[in-house]
This record gives sequence, C-alpha cells and structure tokens, in this order.
Amino acid sequence: MCNSDQSEMLFITCVLIAGFTRTGLVGATASEWTYEHQDQWYPRICIEGPHQSPIALSTSVAEESSFTPFRTYGYKTQIPVIVQNNGHSVKIKPKNSKDKQEIHKGGMPDNYILDHLHFHWHSEHTMDGERFPLEMHMVHYAARFESYEKASKHTEEGGLAVFAVLFYLSPDDVEAFEPVIEAVRDIYENVNHEKELNDFVMADFMPMDKSGFYRYNGSLTTPGCDEGIIWTVFMHTLPISKSQVDGFRMIRTSHHVQLTENFRELQNLNDRPILIKYSPMKDSGSNYIKSKANMYLFALLLLTISYLMR
Repeated sequence: MCNSDQSEMLFITCVLIAGFTRTGLVGATASEWTYEHQDQWYPRICIEGPHQSPIALSTSVAEESSFTPFRTYGYKTQIPVIVQNNGHSVKIKPKNSKDKQEIHKGGMPDNYILDHLHFHWHSEHTMDGERFPLEMHMVHYAARFESYEKASKHTEEGGLAVFAVLFYLSPDDVEAFEPVIEAVRDIYENVNHEKELNDFVMADFMPMDKSGFYRYNGSLTTPGCDEGIIWTVFMHTLPISKSQVDGFRMIRTSHHVQLTENFRELQNLNDRPILIKYSPMKDSGSNYIKSKANMYLFALLLLTISYLMR
C-alpha cells in the first residue's frame, strides 16, 4: 500500500503526464506525425488556431497594396549546402553559417536571413483555385534574433518569415533541379540521410520578377504550427518537369513508406486580410511565358514574320 506522501506524488505525476499529453509534449513527436492523419496533429493550435496555413489565395478577395521592392543579398552566390531527407520533405540548408543570404524591404519589418528551404508536393497554397505540382518554402529568421532557434520562440513578433514559390509542369527538365534530384536518389531510403552539394545557387529557384506577390499572416504548415509567420507567396511561377517532381516522391518516411504527397490541407482564412502586390511586368503571374518550349515557339514566330516581311 502507498502512504499519503506516495499517493500525493503519484497524483502529481499523473496530472503532469496528462498536461504534457494535452499540450503535445507527450504524444505525436516531430518524427511521428504524418500527412495521412492531419486531424491528430499536436499541439492543439494545429487544429484550433485561427491563423493557420496554408490558405486559398485569390485575386478576387485580396486587397491591393504597395510595398517597396525586395532587396536581396547572397542569393546569386554559389555555396555548399546539405540536402537532407528529414522524413517529411527534402530539406536544403547552407553548410556554413558564414554563407548568409538575406532579404529585406518588401514590407518586411526586419532583415531576414535564410535558414533552410524545403519542398511540398503538391503545393500547399492554391492560387485562384489552382493547385500546383510543387511548392518550395524558403524559411527565414529575423536578423535581430541572431538564429533560427531564438527567432522561432518569437513568431508573434515577426521572428520568422516564409517565402513560397509555386512550380508548374514543364515538358523539359529544369537544369537547376538536376543536382537536387541526383542528391535525392542517394538519400531517399533513410530518414536523416544527407548529401552535400557544392555549387548551389538560391537565385536559380526564385523568380526573377519578385515584385508580384501575396502577403498574409499565417503559421508553419507542420507541427507545431506556430502562428505569427509572415508569408510571402510569389505570383510568378517557375517550371519543373514531371520526372523531377517524381524524383521528390521517392522520399521514404521514418516508417519506410514512400512519401507520395506531403501537403497540408487548406485552412480557414477567418478574419485575416490577404494583401496583394501586382507586378508592373505584364503577365508576371501564373500566365507568364511558361516554358522554354513556348519561348522557342515565340522566337520562331518572330523569325517567320521577319522572313515573310522581306
């Protein structure tokens, strides 16, 4: 039998365990959650939070706004990166902390430093009702917090910002993706396997025209779903081939299951405004010239017209 002190200690222990379970400190850990059971994600903010991501983006409901142009630093520099299978995505992170890549202006409250990027297949956000085959998230932290770890504790103070690029299907393989897909072939079977790439250029995965974008306040799209994230989703989409998207789908989870899809369901907008900044360049959104093939056809048309006018 237990004495009174032992009974009291047992009661306190049970209360603590119940509390930890309720808050998600015990239960689905970062390695255990799956995209098949999104209604079971921890902590509860993932289910009950009013400002969750992703959302459906639409020009019909967005409020037009004006922002100063983005300024970037280091994105065109070749740097070594680590490509990792983290069990939920393909993650790419600069190998050396000295290789800082920064973005500021564009209505951002601080300078933001790139921590890593990762991919979702299909896209998490939709744009005017269209879901794209791939979405890339560039996760940045506010420079004033000095590190991602510190900034992630201050998301409601603008600690983190995510820049998203959507990709459409092209008939041609995209050269910039080839080293990434080759790395995926080496790491796809086991979680936390890594491969180093020596000459990665971030600008190759960003639209040249960054002046058109959506802006809203949201959350991380994976547990723990922290809110207060500043989201920028570029309107200008980029190409990727079907075979390259299929390369991402080779990834295996911690349960050695093929990760054929890794996008979160759309979340309610609730009371949030969506801001939109239109590009001054004509057709800079999803109707932009969409592949090298189209560009070649356009060039051929010009040559034909020139020949006929002789």
